[in-house]
Amino acid sequence: MKKIISIISIIFIISAYGMAGNKVELKWYKYNAGIAEAKKSNKKILLDVYTDWCKWCKKLDVEVYENDKVAAYLKKYYVLIKVNGEGSEKLKYKDNEISETQFTGAMGVTGYPTMFFLDSKGEPIEKLASFVPADKFLPIIKFFGEDYYKKDKWETFYKNYSQKESTK
Repeated sequence: MKKIISIISIIFIISAYGMAGNKVELKWYKYNAGIAEAKKSNKKILLDVYTDWCKWCKKLDVEVYENDKVAAYLKKYYVLIKVNGEGSEKLKYKDNEISETQFTGAMGVTGYPTMFFLDSKGEPIEKLASFVPADKFLPIIKFFGEDYYKKDKWETFYKNYSQKESTK
């Protein structure tokens, strides 16, 4: 009996280790480094504006960015940047050195979390000012990440995406 329990324990530990080993780790850049990386890699940018006190920002980090499908997609198609909406760190925006707080104002952020989808040169494509659950966030990042926004309206894309997902 003890031998069976030991074997089951070992299998459980190995399984847990294997599952943890498959976790996709996302790399978050500071603004200037992220813009440079996006230009170099020609990837889109997901810029996340957060604050330290924002519970929805923390929920976004845990429930959305750590979702396996979301994380894998973001890693493949995006350079990820985080900016503290109340931070004093300096960044270069439109040839000016400004604080993160000033940047937040210049971008029109009025609440947190706010995410911006930017092209590889750092030019804005769209702003998303809200928490979005992982299952709803995945089609959004695909819409921008694979340039569907250039040829389809969101409603058309989402309808087609939803139909594909329902047949899986």
